[in-house]
Amino acid sequence: MTDYSPGVQHLAEQIGLDPEHVAHAARLASRTFARIQVTTGMTLDQFRRLFAQDRHSIVIVANLAMRHAGRRDDAQLLMDIYKASVGIAPYQLPIHTGVGTLPECHGDQHVQEAVRILSTAGLPPIHTDGISELRPGFQVVPDDTGSLPGWVFIAPDPDAKARTGFAGGDLGYLAVMNWAGWGVIPERLEGGLYAACHPDHRNDPFPTCSTS
Repeated sequence: MTDYSPGVQHLAEQIGLDPEHVAHAARLASRTFARIQVTTGMTLDQFRRLFAQDRHSIVIVANLAMRHAGRRDDAQLLMDIYKASVGIAPYQLPIHTGVGTLPECHGDQHVQEAVRILSTAGLPPIHTDGISELRPGFQVVPDDTGSLPGWVFIAPDPDAKARTGFAGGDLGYLAVMNWAGWGVIPERLEGGLYAACHPDHRNDPFPTCSTS
């Protein structure tokens, strides 16, 4: 059995692949792209620093790993989520009021960012007029207590469990937000909600926040 570095294992866990695919991708990326300093000997601390400072390199490795595993759709999905999270995605229409969140939450910047990331991942947003649900889907709301700035809470769409792939299943929402660089609580909260904190607030105190 091959021993893989903590960095390779961590990335493999993050994108749901066998470490073999990540190790292969890291070797290929290091040979092909001179600017990428990802190696199979990467420690977990090195991985975390690289993820924070040069996420594009990590995304390339993850994309190659997904392709090596035969999951081309998920490979493209990882790239699309990354682009949406850093604001380099192709032009997108503005999010209309009542899409992905309640009308009264529409103006919250972090809610808007989360809705755009999740929508880019192919997850269906709720459409609502604030009173009735016009179309089912996920719903994002901010912390209304004011004690957790940067945090949003996500109610998954009704069909989340039935989906497969990187963004599918019970933990698909957490996988997407974590890959976008947000901190997440690795389990559902009371009421079935998921919680994620914006990258600017990942170091704020919250005992159960898991970050990359």
